[in-house]
Amino acid sequence: MKKEIILPFPEYDKNNQVGPNTDMEEIPIRPGMLFKVGRPSNLYYEFIYASLHFDRHRLSDLKKLLKFRGMEVQVVSILKMKDGSTIAALSRTDGKAFSENITKLFADISKSIKTKELLG
Repeated sequence: MKKEIILPFPEYDKNNQVGPNTDMEEIPIRPGMLFKVGRPSNLYYEFIYASLHFDRHRLSDLKKLLKFRGMEVQVVSILKMKDGSTIAALSRTDGKAFSENITKLFADISKSIKTKELLG
């Protein structure tokens, strides 16, 4: 009778080249976590917003977001949207407002991390 090798964690078996599926899993984000605003994924930020009123966004608002690149931000709260996406409300770590009109930024968590608009 041939003995079979039992692997305690088969998803990490290097012979089968099977790894954990990170694409489908949600990244665990909690209030208080720190991030840096990275580079825009396109000409402007696609997944970081100045407000959640998408019908009111203007090109000038998108241009204002570019000056926040490299700034350290903190997750204030997590919002679960009707479509299933998760939005993080971000504030500056020093407690100041981003600008006179923008007190918080909002980021689609999974998309902004995948496109490196938010850096962990």
